[in-house]
Amino acid sequence: MKDQLKVIARIALFMISALLLVWAFLPAYRTYASGFILGTLASLTNAWLLILKIETLSKLTQQEGRKRVNLGTLSRMCVALLAVMIAVKYPQFNLVFTIAGLFSVQLATLLMGYLFIKK
Repeated sequence: MKDQLKVIARIALFMISALLLVWAFLPAYRTYASGFILGTLASLTNAWLLILKIETLSKLTQQEGRKRVNLGTLSRMCVALLAVMIAVKYPQFNLVFTIAGLFSVQLATLLMGYLFIKK
């Protein structure tokens, strides 16, 4: 699971670096780029939280005894809500691009899975 997170993080950081170049050299698109960066960072945080929860769940299922475990949906929703609240509060972040950025890591994960299946 950690290997997938490394590949996903590299893809997300590549997108963020490209967006930073857009932010630096195209001032007209700064609000769009900063909104997408904010959404991508929140999306990357959500992916990291989900992988941690899945690893914890897999360890607990191997142990004997019955323990109640959830997948942390509420914490991931709070991270997404925080990103949206920041975009609403501060005008230098575009709300639509922030919401679009929230899906960027999941789409990168889907693309990565498709490419690994094709191999």
